[in-house]
Amino acid sequence: MFASTSAFAGNPDRSGGAGATQLNVNPYARSSGFGGSNTAFVQGIESFNLNIAGMAYANKTEVCFSRMSYLQGAGVNINNFGFSQKVGEKGEGGVIGLGFASWDFGSIPITTYDNPDGTLPTFSPQVLNIGASYSKKFSNSISGGFLIRIISEGLQDVKAQGVAFDFGVQYKTALNPKIEKNKIKKEDFHLGISMRNIGPDMTFRGPGLSFRSINSSTGADRKAYFAADKFNLPTLVNIGLGYDMRLDKAADTYFHRLTGSFNFNYNAFQSNVYGFGAEYAYKEMAMLRVAYNITGEKSPFANSLSNPEYSSPVYGLWAGATFQVPVNKAGTAMAIDYSYAPTRIFNGMHTVGIRLTVGGKKG
Repeated sequence: MFASTSAFAGNPDRSGGAGATQLNVNPYARSSGFGGSNTAFVQGIESFNLNIAGMAYANKTEVCFSRMSYLQGAGVNINNFGFSQKVGEKGEGGVIGLGFASWDFGSIPITTYDNPDGTLPTFSPQVLNIGASYSKKFSNSISGGFLIRIISEGLQDVKAQGVAFDFGVQYKTALNPKIEKNKIKKEDFHLGISMRNIGPDMTFRGPGLSFRSINSSTGADRKAYFAADKFNLPTLVNIGLGYDMRLDKAADTYFHRLTGSFNFNYNAFQSNVYGFGAEYAYKEMAMLRVAYNITGEKSPFANSLSNPEYSSPVYGLWAGATFQVPVNKAGTAMAIDYSYAPTRIFNGMHTVGIRLTVGGKKG
């Protein structure tokens, strides 16, 4: 069983002031079922969009494919691929990771003033994020990592490109190291800190911003461009705590897990959000998780707690499940993950993922 709490603190007056906000959407099915509250203990390839330090605990090789139905009913999907690999002798050189996320908006009819009925050809916005990371365990208790992500978004004739960096650290230890002989004890206390989406401002450029300009004095005809304002990246900071509890009655087994956590998320472009959740895990093979997020601050346009005009678009009950099957005794396993995230409009976000872990066991 997994219990969790998260908080997003920020400035609701600046909502909508950042661009490239797709960076804050987690397309990984297993970790997104927590509502982003597992900063302190997320591990493996699932760390790519939360706390890159957790990548240091990946198996020898991990591969993940996932697809998110974003705002179901809107026809928008996210196709995601993640890969991690231990390097060096016995993996002591750390873990490198690669991530690829592409948004699919479908075909949108082109409409103009003269053709408002959509009889012209179609177009589709292009949103693509490609990331590369490196993480390492510095000791049995401390791990750290960093990630660089290339951002590209736009239309055929107008595009914006940029770069963002993530940094993270995790610490774990046993709160009660003095235990009875032969009784299983693992590092049960977790602390994690991550800084995400740090980078220079972005701006749109391209021939789509051009227009025909005629000098009223000379009659000269020339091409001019509209000036596009720069926009900030949605930088945020996570600070999380976690605690594992073994539910087994027998002293020599660890079949049932109960973990509690707290997470604080600072976002300068979003209001406060508080989340609570729980996950039950049996032999790390079958896991069920739920979470609940509520907004801590209202939008400037909201007049009461019942007013739906909060500045956070995601709220309510989150849920997820994982079913993992071992393939051999060397630690190779196949897993299917699912998560659901509620939204104030449309029918929420649904994510399905398939994950393969090869060799080695997480430390």
